[in-house]
Amino acid sequence: MSGIEKYDGYLGRGLHSKKWDELFKEGGKLFDLLEIVRSDEDLVLEIRNDYFNIYYKGGNMLKVGSKCNFQFDHNYFKAYKYPEFEADEKEGERKILKKKLLKRLKEDGDYGRFVVEMKNIMEDYWNWLKEVKNKSLEEKDTQHEMCIRNTESSEYTIIDLEFQVSTDSDYSYTILEKPHGRFVAKNKKRPRFDIVAVRNCDHQLCVIELKKGINAIYGRSGIGDHADSFEGSIGRNPTSFHREIVKVVEDKKQLKLLSEGFHISDSIPEFLYAYVYEEGKDGVVYDKIIQKEKFKQELIKNQCTKYKTMFLDLGDYVLSDKSIEI
Repeated sequence: MSGIEKYDGYLGRGLHSKKWDELFKEGGKLFDLLEIVRSDEDLVLEIRNDYFNIYYKGGNMLKVGSKCNFQFDHNYFKAYKYPEFEADEKEGERKILKKKLLKRLKEDGDYGRFVVEMKNIMEDYWNWLKEVKNKSLEEKDTQHEMCIRNTESSEYTIIDLEFQVSTDSDYSYTILEKPHGRFVAKNKKRPRFDIVAVRNCDHQLCVIELKKGINAIYGRSGIGDHADSFEGSIGRNPTSFHREIVKVVEDKKQLKLLSEGFHISDSIPEFLYAYVYEEGKDGVVYDKIIQKEKFKQELIKNQCTKYKTMFLDLGDYVLSDKSIEI
């Protein structure tokens, strides 16, 4: 990392401050936490703008800003004594529970104990969401499966998920001339991309938009809207985006979350789609040929045929060039 102690302006994702070198070294305040992340495939560390998040099965377990700057969502405690802790008037009590847990973590530095407790708390919360609130956790589960199945041992290595373009960045969204027939959402300011990955065979940096089912390819957040998001931000200034992701990669290498030889080529970032075939209510996948044809028609309509598409079976989270058919 070896960053700068004081800095102004937007530097993007990366651990920029010099403090991180001291915190992560053996014997440092965050060394044990890093060791836990390395050894637990259910935990994923994602680097942000001079802080990082630790995700457990797709849920944000802990935001770390320094040796004693920790945060997580107090609403995980809604299921602590459910349904008693669900009510809005119980928010203060949920915050107290979070404060107590974080205070103990700061005092004893027992990250192993904290992770075990948080896993139980988050599992209870998710079970409560599914069983009591009838909420789907498919998006969270998909993100987790994507992370653990797309690594240096597969065709693609995922570097980041849900990458949001900052309005302070050099590639912040700018309205461009739109191709005829393309749907574009109004008042777009901070476009978000599902996956940032590196293709391992040639080290190509890729931005991948995940679409599940036919309804996801139309209108707002559809094929055309996402192409516009890319062309008006990353595609407009790929050098700045490339530099930001290179910084993230270098930081992850120093943390031994990526191998020493891992790197990104100097090529312009590539944008592509990954489409997951839709399944009917009876559990039978709808005709793949029909789905593929509808997807192709939407690509043509939105003048997006220059972008490749991976076609993935339901439950297949492995990104592969073998599945590219358009």
